[in-house]
Amino acid sequence: MSVTLSHHFLARRLHSLSGVIPIGAFLLEHLYTNFHAVAGPAAFNEAVKGIQDMLPGPLLPLAELFLIGLPIAFHAIYGVYIAYTAKSNVLSYGYARNWNYLLQRVTGIILLLFITAHVLTMRFGVGGLGLAVAHHPDQAFTIVQYWLAQPLIMAFYVLGIFSAAFHLANGLWTFAIVWGITVSTRSQQAFSYACAVFGVAVFAIGVRAAFAFVP
Repeated sequence: MSVTLSHHFLARRLHSLSGVIPIGAFLLEHLYTNFHAVAGPAAFNEAVKGIQDMLPGPLLPLAELFLIGLPIAFHAIYGVYIAYTAKSNVLSYGYARNWNYLLQRVTGIILLLFITAHVLTMRFGVGGLGLAVAHHPDQAFTIVQYWLAQPLIMAFYVLGIFSAAFHLANGLWTFAIVWGITVSTRSQQAFSYACAVFGVAVFAIGVRAAFAFVP
């Protein structure tokens, strides 16, 4: 039993850590790249091309696999396990925390669907124009614009951005508790306000970037 508990403890720590590094860090970088669309198609295409120039040849797909793909897969699979096995009042403090706990699980499921669709269409060019942003950086803006110009797709993206912003912000709050950064009730309360502001900022930046693609 002690071995099982120790493995579970380690997995929970790795799950918490992976949500911040590298997944959270990648989300912020992705938003930064997307926000270049506000300056126009040329600026966005150049930002996409800049990433490929920084990681030429096989370095980009290897980085995507080991630094993004596998961490997201682990975080998602173990997150589903936690949601299935945990009690609803774990890490909850009062009525608001219960709602946040529930929303963390709901947004996690939404993100699993959203990321899958996003990767298939944007990264691998499934459907639509049949073009992948990674393979056609000079047409990156046009490819994204094709999808986001459709109202239902845009609505799905806004939902995905909200889910990502909330999941990361609330995840940061629990991360600070799990790793012993915020120990007292006062520090946890203060950090919850900071995480809320951070989440709103991430959502606003993401939505502003998304609507920059709309004609």
